[in-house]
Amino acid sequence: MASMMDGPKEDEARPIIVEQKEEPTYCMTIEEDKQKNGEGEWYSDILQYLKDWTYPKSIDKNDQLTIRRLSTNYIICGERLYRRSYDGIHLLCVTAKEAQQTIEEVHEPSYGPHMNAYML
Repeated sequence: MASMMDGPKEDEARPIIVEQKEEPTYCMTIEEDKQKNGEGEWYSDILQYLKDWTYPKSIDKNDQLTIRRLSTNYIICGERLYRRSYDGIHLLCVTAKEAQQTIEEVHEPSYGPHMNAYML
């Protein structure tokens, strides 16, 4: 007689797959956004919902629920979308192009390192 803790043999050992990437994660995210071919930014569905309470065409009820749930963490100030943070600071949502430009500017030698000398 098998106990309730016994399971099928195939569930006993599940392999863990670990991949090492050659570039930082944020670069991969920007590349994925570029592949969208002008379908809008990552936050366009949330922005549309907050502006006029409508959903994009051809999405199912689960996607509508997800957009509604996600939108509670965002506000529109002016014409820009901001994410509410837990410490009270609103974080500006940027496009993929703006993100790439910001990353390049911060890492340019003209700004110097973005850490103090002791950390270097």
